[in-house]
Amino acid sequence: MNGWLIALLLIVIWIGIVYALKKSKKVGGAISLYGPALMIKTKKGLGGVKKIAKSKFWIHYGSFGVILSLLMMLGVFLLILWQAFIVTTIPSTKAPSPLQALGIPGINPVIPIGYGILGLVIAILIHEFSHGFLVAAQKLKLLSIGVLLFIVPIGAFVEPDEEELMKTTKKKRMRVYAAGPTSNIVLAIIIFAIIALMVGGITPKYDNYYVASNFQENPNFHSLPVGTVILEINGTKINNYNDFMNVSAPLPGKMVNVKIYNGKVENIKVYSGVIVSSALKNYPAYEAGIRPGWIFYSINGTIIRNEEQFLEVMNETRSNVPVPISMFKPPNHWLNVTVVLADKYEYFEKYAPRLNKEYYKGKGFLGINAGYLGIGLGDPNYLKTLLSNPYAYAKSPSDFFRATMSYIALPFIGLMPFPHSLQHLYSVPFSGFWILVNSLYWIFWLNLMLGMTNLLPAVPLDGGYIFKDFMTYIGEKLKLKNPKNFGNSITVLFSFIVLLLILWQFIGPRI
Repeated sequence: MNGWLIALLLIVIWIGIVYALKKSKKVGGAISLYGPALMIKTKKGLGGVKKIAKSKFWIHYGSFGVILSLLMMLGVFLLILWQAFIVTTIPSTKAPSPLQALGIPGINPVIPIGYGILGLVIAILIHEFSHGFLVAAQKLKLLSIGVLLFIVPIGAFVEPDEEELMKTTKKKRMRVYAAGPTSNIVLAIIIFAIIALMVGGITPKYDNYYVASNFQENPNFHSLPVGTVILEINGTKINNYNDFMNVSAPLPGKMVNVKIYNGKVENIKVYSGVIVSSALKNYPAYEAGIRPGWIFYSINGTIIRNEEQFLEVMNETRSNVPVPISMFKPPNHWLNVTVVLADKYEYFEKYAPRLNKEYYKGKGFLGINAGYLGIGLGDPNYLKTLLSNPYAYAKSPSDFFRATMSYIALPFIGLMPFPHSLQHLYSVPFSGFWILVNSLYWIFWLNLMLGMTNLLPAVPLDGGYIFKDFMTYIGEKLKLKNPKNFGNSITVLFSFIVLLLILWQFIGPRI
């Protein structure tokens, strides 16, 4: 059965159960509704929370959390400002979906259901119980402990006396609000280190490049799927990227022998040549009838045997100049066209200005992606480094920032959960290694996201209440007439700013 149908069926059954409980008057008191979820409260376990909270560690931890939260709050606010600018540079087709703003497994298309539920439950447990420990450590009243159910447990909570919490000192209150996101961030850092140690201990079975991407409709698809290690082409060992780019290949469209590893070593035959993997509409290649799957035979009279020759020939072309191109599509289709090339600089300036180069000006541009055998290569050692030490190549603060963003973005590029198609590339210490790594990564990811989101300076988030108390404290230091009103006003202003910045990420690219 389709996964969406199963999810819909479970939700319908759950709503039926909740309705039946409400009709039978079972909902109330210890069991109450929290939207579509059931909130089950109990006083059992409060003694354990209070016992753990007796240690003076928690007061110091809370004070540390306030400092960390204020620093992270500034960083997260600057991050959403940066994102608000970045989205103005991307086309509407690549704009983020509103579903991606929801950290709910199965709803957010990026978060896998199984790993996502595990990570989310742990993140909420850590978050809520940390609040509870700081409430108890500061001798404030705890009313109950409980769990939220929506088909499965989706969270837990420790309920303080809100009225007492609002009346206590700013210092105590800030410690309570800071404890949850601080614990999420601290746990994320610990998990990051564990993943680094685990992945750092694996070794690639071959140092050769593997197929990282392919054109799924080309004639090579079934022979060279993602994860295939390229050992030899036409009898030449492929030890590095240059070996692949400059391979001594037969005429385009002829069969070539490729020695591969894809769980086992074998020899196969595939069509040789630089294969088009995509063609942009409204650009020269597409307008001339060139489509994905076609193999370049010649450009401007030069036969294209490998990818390096393709790049060299294209680099010699000029924009607005007609170029004769001969294409082949297996088994026996030919296409001979004359194409007036576009300007490479203008394309990059419009769609990818950060990647543009001055020497692109006047260069010919077909508007395609193409590669030898229709594939893109990946380095197993680089992939290992990306997971175990993303800061290996960072030499400046901007490098460090980009490396952090790349590590967080692994799910968006299909590398977390770590794909089954790539797992055979490595020798691992035990069975189930990648399941454990995937679980740890999603615990890291959801803890980090929950912690950072909660530190935005906007109510009703934890960060909003911390920010309000901090602004009130600033107002007192400035000896304002009504520092509390000052704190409230600044917090309301920033809450609206944060809301607008978040909405802009989805609206901005589509305007």
